[in-house]
Amino acid sequence: MTILVIGGGKMGMSHLALATQYVGKSNVALCDTKFSTRVLFRLLGYKTFADIEVAASKVDRLEGVLIATPTPSHAPLAKWAIGKGVPCFVEKPLTLNVEASTELKSLAAAKGVPVQVGFVLRYVASFQRLRHLVQSKQLGAMLDYTASMRGNVILKPPAADSWQGQFKMGGGCLNEYGPHIIDLCQFIFGPVDRVGDVRMSQVFCAHADDRIDLAWSHRNGSVGAVEIDWCDTTKRKSVVEFKVKFEEAEVRVDNSAVEITWNDGCTINEEKRLEIDVPIRPSNVAYYLRGEEFSLELEEFLGTCVGRRLSVDDSIPADTMARLEDGCEVDRIIDEIARKAGLK
Repeated sequence: MTILVIGGGKMGMSHLALATQYVGKSNVALCDTKFSTRVLFRLLGYKTFADIEVAASKVDRLEGVLIATPTPSHAPLAKWAIGKGVPCFVEKPLTLNVEASTELKSLAAAKGVPVQVGFVLRYVASFQRLRHLVQSKQLGAMLDYTASMRGNVILKPPAADSWQGQFKMGGGCLNEYGPHIIDLCQFIFGPVDRVGDVRMSQVFCAHADDRIDLAWSHRNGSVGAVEIDWCDTTKRKSVVEFKVKFEEAEVRVDNSAVEITWNDGCTINEEKRLEIDVPIRPSNVAYYLRGEEFSLELEEFLGTCVGRRLSVDDSIPADTMARLEDGCEVDRIIDEIARKAGLK
């Protein structure tokens, strides 16, 4: 069998390294158009190819495709994999065009091919805990929330020919950070029903967004405000933060912590409070590389490819995996936000 990784950049290298640990180096191949990248990985002992059709014809039994290429190429590559009936994993965002995403969804449904999208933050233990608090109503009904994703991706104007400064090429914080925080909000609070006011700010980019502020409502009636910023100089790396108001408490959650502040007059007794506020623990993984969430995500995809469970942690909810339908819905919301922000 062979798992084919398409794209040897940062994410491609990460996925290739993890796949190697789960299925073995002899069962992993890389396809990349850059000669130097192919040479490097060939020296490391991997089968490498410049063309996907050549790769498919020469590898032993293609069982899975991992797509970690620039976003404009996601749609044709995913269409190719689905057309061959091979399970595929597509990094976020799914595509840059909601119509292309919808076409992929229809094609995958017709072919019966499973497609997973790289919304890795679903696997972070603190966000799993927040989702449980919302769904279980242990803190009473949820009233409202604020969510943010901030980082320092852009700290100066991008080069004129850089994709990062071109929204249509996949640049801007809405394309870079937006898929993660939009999917995470839907995963935790339920489907977004309506996007309200949207405000776009440009700090360094002339043809893309550096910051997006918006308000929206969910199908279940809950409301939220979201901030997306990829040029925040106070952040060393990307940070996601939620502040959620419940009837009995307020909760602050980030990538590594859950903090509960009990409201005055809270009716939950002390014993129950201690039970609810138990410290979170990272999930167990078969191999750790750069965060449990990346291993968990690949365990699910590779398990789909080989036809057996690879996860060693039974506590991960069965509905955690982001499917093609989730990616398509995120692309629809991004399209709506972009139009309201004047990016389209």
